[in-house]
Parts: sequence; C-alpha cells; structure tokens
Amino acid sequence: AWANSIGMSPEILHRVASMASGGMDTLPHNGAVITLLAVCGLTHKDSYKDIFVLTILKTTMVFVVIALHSMTGLL
Repeated sequence: AWANSIGMSPEILHRVASMASGGMDTLPHNGAVITLLAVCGLTHKDSYKDIFVLTILKTTMVFVVIALHSMTGLL
C-alpha cells in the first residue's frame, strides 16, 4: 500500500528491499562467510578479499539494473 501511495511499483519496492537486505552479507563475521571458509578449509586472510569483491560487484550490478529499470521502464 505504501509503494502505491507514493507512485512506486510494488515490484520495484520488492527488488530494492531484497537488495538492501543483502548489504550485511559482506561483513567478515557473517555466518555464511564463516561457514563457507570452514567448509572449504580456508582462512579469512586467504579468501575474504575475493568474497568481498564479488559481493560488492553483485550488489552494484543489480543496483544499476534496478536504477535503469526505474528510470526507463526497460529491462
């Protein structure tokens, strides 16, 4: 209801909210990161930089797609 009251499509609100909730998964104390490194037998020192870069790239690319869709209605 709130999205409609400000003229925002509920689909766009859903996409933005789901991407915004993923921001904390980049932090090194995240349970998923700790489990991934433990299962793979790696350390934070060895692999965290790669995890951080991939998470930032994923989030940035999706933000760009959402922004383009919001501005143009395409995609």
